[in-house]
Amino acid sequence: MQKDILEGFQKMTQLTLENFRKLGETNLRIGEKLLQEQIELANSMLESATDKAGSVSDAKDLKDVASKQAEWMQECSQKVMESSRSCADIIAEAGKVYTNLFETGMKAASNAAPASKSKKAA
Repeated sequence: MQKDILEGFQKMTQLTLENFRKLGETNLRIGEKLLQEQIELANSMLESATDKAGSVSDAKDLKDVASKQAEWMQECSQKVMESSRSCADIIAEAGKVYTNLFETGMKAASNAAPASKSKKAA
């Protein structure tokens, strides 16, 4: 009986460690995707600012400068919105992965527990 309990505990420990490993890998992938998205946004903003800085220096008057700044802000807003949507997609994907990990872990845990109970009954 003690052997059955120890085997059940060992299986649960292995399942727990495996799920923590999968969770860590998932977190790493999600973090990499989010970081990449932020890097792309920063680079895009920098390129846009550089392009607009050149055009502002060619401006004829203050009204022209204000117009170019408004264009740049509109461009930046669009890029931030696109990045936000991409990040939301990444987070939604993460939620699905976490749900799958949780459900898989629960099924595995429920399958491991009855196996030790059925040995007790026998």
